[in-house]
Amino acid sequence: MPSKTEEERVIRDRKAFLLHNLFVDTAIFRAASTIRRLVDTSPQTGPDGSLVLEERVGDLHITVKKDEADASLKLEDKVDGVAIYQTDAMDISQRNLLKGLTSDESVVAKDSSTLGVVIVKHCGYTATVKVSGRTKNSSDGKQTSDISDHLDEIPNIDVDDHPDGGSNALNPHSLRIPLPKIINPEIAASNQHLASKPHVDNYARKLACTVLETSLRKLENTPNKNPRRIRWELGSSWLQHFQKKDASVSEDSEKNAKKSEKDSSVKGLGKHFEQLRKINKKESTIEDAKIVKEESDSNCLLTNGTEKSENVAFTEIRNLITEDAFCRLKSLEAGLHQKSLEELTKMAHKFYDDTALPKLVADFASLELSPVDGRTMTDFMHTRGLNMCSLGRVVELAEKLPHIQSICIHEMVIRAFKHVIRAVIAAVDDMQNMSAVIAETLNILLGSPRLENDLDTDANEHNLRLKWVESFLSERYCWTLKDEFAHLRKPIILRGLCSKVGLELVARDYDMNSPNPFDKSDIVNIVPICKHVVYSSIDSRNLLESSKMALDKGKLDDAVNYGAKALSKVIAVCGPYHRLTANAYSLLAVVLYHTGDFNQATIYQQKALDINERELGLDHPETMKSYGDLSVFYYRLQHIEMALKYVNRALYLLQFSCGLSHPNSAATYINVAMMEEGMGNVHVALRYLHEALKCNKRLLGADHIQTAASYHAIAIALSMMDAYSLSVQHEQTTLQILQEKLGDDDLRTQDAAAWLEYFDSKALEQQEAPRRGIPKPDSSIASKGHLSVSDLLDYISPDQERKERDMQKKCRRAKNNTRAHQGEPVEEKEN
Repeated sequence: MPSKTEEERVIRDRKAFLLHNLFVDTAIFRAASTIRRLVDTSPQTGPDGSLVLEERVGDLHITVKKDEADASLKLEDKVDGVAIYQTDAMDISQRNLLKGLTSDESVVAKDSSTLGVVIVKHCGYTATVKVSGRTKNSSDGKQTSDISDHLDEIPNIDVDDHPDGGSNALNPHSLRIPLPKIINPEIAASNQHLASKPHVDNYARKLACTVLETSLRKLENTPNKNPRRIRWELGSSWLQHFQKKDASVSEDSEKNAKKSEKDSSVKGLGKHFEQLRKINKKESTIEDAKIVKEESDSNCLLTNGTEKSENVAFTEIRNLITEDAFCRLKSLEAGLHQKSLEELTKMAHKFYDDTALPKLVADFASLELSPVDGRTMTDFMHTRGLNMCSLGRVVELAEKLPHIQSICIHEMVIRAFKHVIRAVIAAVDDMQNMSAVIAETLNILLGSPRLENDLDTDANEHNLRLKWVESFLSERYCWTLKDEFAHLRKPIILRGLCSKVGLELVARDYDMNSPNPFDKSDIVNIVPICKHVVYSSIDSRNLLESSKMALDKGKLDDAVNYGAKALSKVIAVCGPYHRLTANAYSLLAVVLYHTGDFNQATIYQQKALDINERELGLDHPETMKSYGDLSVFYYRLQHIEMALKYVNRALYLLQFSCGLSHPNSAATYINVAMMEEGMGNVHVALRYLHEALKCNKRLLGADHIQTAASYHAIAIALSMMDAYSLSVQHEQTTLQILQEKLGDDDLRTQDAAAWLEYFDSKALEQQEAPRRGIPKPDSSIASKGHLSVSDLLDYISPDQERKERDMQKKCRRAKNNTRAHQGEPVEEKEN
């Protein structure tokens, strides 16, 4: 289809979106139905890892394999993995690298080979559904797929629009398999008397221990031969890195000397983030040296008469990509088009290690990115082309970020336990026993054994579990587990396991301090886990990024224009009830909030919340963020009770995802305090603010910008209690931090200086009031929130008559700037 202009790409993307979603829904339904038929008719189907069924339904090719009861195996269940392309990992990495380096607005639509694959894991089986068509013999090394033959036929395919805008799309949870409530008498007897009999007599527990012991033995004896893999997003990030560097050189060549003296790349970092700051400060210098070295090496090759080998590399890349893609690669003027695939791969790995990973951790430190659980961490890393096997390296780089370390360690443990549960499920021969085996496996992994009773069984199982986690994390993530396992939050692990394995448990309070917190009756359903590419519009994503950048630079008009265009484009492609549409609504709401249009911002944020609740669930991180943002918008509309309802919901959900020791929790504390102030509960607000201050100092450091926001909020609250001398002390700390991190010219620094002058004047009036016999100074200004710098200077000026005349109008306008200085989540969590 034509795709030269944005209008043509919108038409192309809409048709491709509808066709791809139709394929995904059909593939998931067919795969789940096929697996269910196998489970019902033939519980024992061939050996582990064998192909148990292969069938064709129209253009769909469905293959079902039985999972292996071995938790040590690295699963090849990716839509662009070795099992799909039937080639080695190096070829896939090189293919992905070229795809990322030559990516454009049609990168998703062109990669029909991955669009035409859906993988469904369910009840110990893995079904792969591919689109089949005319066979294409390829001997030139290009990675192609059958569906690509039909790419030009898409305009002739009629696909109906989704009914009700896609609000009734297929939900994989509707394909759940209920687990039998009646199990074999042998297991029933052993579980019934579990308290009186040692659980070594339990068949289900024996099976779980056997699988774990066998897997551990294989993991320790099998050398790690997993090659480094490259995601196509890494090539795209590398491409953007080149483009940004070229733009900065051309626009800021005269300011390089000044910029090298400042830490503008990472703002708000505390003293104990000095290493991260140095990494970012020297990043461009290091990369420049690399490019110079690579260019000099290339020149040496030419002068030494090795033009022949270079021409071979030149021809190799040119034969693997289109002419337009080759021209884009050549236009970078980095010499990448002259490199061989092997050289490009080595350079990509160096970019990965030296630039991409440190930049990710630096963004965590500056709160530009703020993951709250393993899902958001995975999204952030995959978006930048980083593999989850680098979680151990992220823990090392985030030495001074305990909340990031906690999220990474929890995610690594969840993934280690995921392999165990999948292997145990694959080892079960009869579905009648499934719930009991899963429950006993969870008891081994998450229970708290009574080691003080000197029971050999409890001690052996505890040591087995600990040994598995240590070996798995060392083998897969190159991370040595110390004493962190004893401090893990087990509800978070259970929540992550259920989402990754597809378990549905009874909603009740589980006693994680007991040896056996789970019973067979707690495991009620198994849900299919589906993997496929999510089709989206690259144009709309670029517009969303442009809107974010304009918002960060304070160009509100541009941010509104970009945000509105992005929203209209996303709706045109994905429909009004898609999760990407919710993201567009949420960003535009934030932009409108900063322009002062609180009514429209609240409307858009409410739409985003409705979509997220329906599409993602009530406890998803995006839904959680929507609750917090909407609470701020309602507060601005003076609906304080409604705002408290939503902010408390967000705070409640944060406990299940990241706990209360997280910067987002501290920011939510500040929001709660602000709303409690509005309700007149100043003392309650002050307790929340002190907790936020302690949290930020512990997690981010005493000299972080977010810590300064906590000091400022406390100063405001103290002024409402007429404790102006204490307000002066806290505002002085705020000003010192902002001057050090942002400089005297930043508006936030000027605002803090103006507030300090105001608090000083009020403190002086308070000291002189008893001596002069005049009434106590009015503290109404503080209860109205932050005024702008100009309005505050007018307020504290000698023109008292003008001040009294305009005060009410100024306070209404002032609310627009309040949240910018109190660490509101709508600013710090935008990604």
